Amino acid sequence: MDKIKVLEEIGLKKVCEETHIEQKYLKYMVDCNFDKLDHINTLGFVKILSREYKLDLSAWSEAFEEYWVENREDKENDGLFIVVDDEKKSKKLLILVLLILLGATFSILFSLFQEKVDISNYMNSDETTYEKAAIVQEAEESLNEVNNSLEKSVEDETIFNETNSSEEVVIVEKNETQEIVKDEITQEQEIEEKLVVNDPTEKVSSRFLQEAIMIPNSQLWVGVIYLDTKKRRSFLGEGNFSIDLSRDQIISTGHGSFDLSIGDEKKKFKKQTPMRFLVKDSNLTEISWGKFKELNEGKSW
Repeated sequence: MDKIKVLEEIGLKKVCEETHIEQKYLKYMVDCNFDKLDHINTLGFVKILSREYKLDLSAWSEAFEEYWVENREDKENDGLFIVVDDEKKSKKLLILVLLILLGATFSILFSLFQEKVDISNYMNSDETTYEKAAIVQEAEESLNEVNNSLEKSVEDETIFNETNSSEEVVIVEKNETQEIVKDEITQEQEIEEKLVVNDPTEKVSSRFLQEAIMIPNSQLWVGVIYLDTKKRRSFLGEGNFSIDLSRDQIISTGHGSFDLSIGDEKKKFKKQTPMRFLVKDSNLTEISWGKFKELNEGKSW
């Protein structure tokens, strides 16, 4: 029992610094104040002190065990911790620090990777949207071209199919002319007779005193509908032909460019698309497709 007194000789403060056992517990052990000591922690203190200072504390330990069995066996642990030596404590602390550093590093790397993935997804999303928008636009343009082509084909087919019904077909040859040898009344009578006869072999366009001359740049189809009688005439050729400005009528052309001469005035129509005109009160004006159908009672020709 007295061997533990050596600790006081060494100095409890110094023993505390060397063993990391709190000074108050060293004091409890020297004074045999067993009631203030925890069973498990105290046995650990005994081992540390015996090893560090080569002390035989077996007698002290037996007395402590007897006291513990008699007085402290049923009491709960008072919450004290076993104090270990510096070397073991340092190792555990180092391992803990390393684990914390590894966890922090992993967290940072994961955050950077996730950010990179998000940016990549965003860029891919924009590129895909742009590509989809370009494809949709291209498809719409192609569809519009197809619709326009179909509309032109249907329009031309309608014009030429209806030409074969009851209208007069006049083949106009280029640079052919006819002298005006009849007066206006005689010409009107001749025109009415031709409308009745429907001679398809006529090679030259009739001429009128009050006229507009259409000069095609290539073979051109022209259809005329007189608004007073609803009679139709159609022309197909490369030569000049005359339009009677004294009668109200609507005019439709096929695909092709041409010049239109009215007196001293000359207009050029360079569009390769069908054109529509109205002759009313001796004036010739260009009209829309809708206006043409309205004047023709909803018919395309």
